[in-house]
Amino acid sequence: MNETNNNVSFINRLLDWLSEHVPLPLSWIIGGVILLIILIIAKKLGWLDRIRVFFLQTREELLKCSWPNREELRGSTWMVLVAVGMLGGFTFLADWLLGGFLIQDVLLKWIGTGAVG
Repeated sequence: MNETNNNVSFINRLLDWLSEHVPLPLSWIIGGVILLIILIIAKKLGWLDRIRVFFLQTREELLKCSWPNREELRGSTWMVLVAVGMLGGFTFLADWLLGGFLIQDVLLKWIGTGAVG
């Protein structure tokens, strides 16, 4: 029983000392220790080396790409904007004609007059 009290007392004194001398919250310290353990395990399993190789290969592939200059980019941007505008206009007209005119005016009136008669 006395040893348990000593352990609790030691932990309380340690927490008090940490709160006074360390400017970070205890949860950040615990999170940092957990992250450090995860990184050590990842290094032992070779995950960090595979991630490093992935980024090196990605960089090599990106250096092989040809990037558009300003004029090509401007032309492509205008083509995309025009295509989006045309698709939006088509969608609006299709919805307006099929939804508003065909269904509301033609079908509902036809069904409504058929049900009355």
